[in-house]
Amino acid sequence: MIVLLSLALAASAAIPADARRAIDAANRAWLPAMQQQNAAAIAEVYADDGLFVAATGDTARGRPAIEQLMRDRFARMGKVVTGTLIQDGLTAAGTQIYEWGHADLEIVPPGKPASHFRGRYLTVWQRDGSGRWRIVRNLSLPE
Repeated sequence: MIVLLSLALAASAAIPADARRAIDAANRAWLPAMQQQNAAAIAEVYADDGLFVAATGDTARGRPAIEQLMRDRFARMGKVVTGTLIQDGLTAAGTQIYEWGHADLEIVPPGKPASHFRGRYLTVWQRDGSGRWRIVRNLSLPE
């Protein structure tokens, strides 16, 4: 147990402060962007060639394609009323940072009663050429 805790603390300490700030800011902005159906804001944190894999298996590569995928999802799924995003872990490996967690959303589909969605995610962050932390891979999994 102590060894595992020490490893977790060492991995946590290896996360650069600017990466933590960027990831925390993106996570704080995610739910408001979902509620506002702001596909551009969601896609903005992705790398130019970032890959998003939805829980449905739909995939998009690149910021413009991710933005369009989000627009299409909003049209199908309806309005996000409320929700949470919980980061369960964060670790550095080489030049990348791996983040995982889960989200709960209350959604009102068009013409239907509200429904609850819970899913898990795995996100890979990496610095781009300008030094900004961006999502290079994001996998969304149903719970």
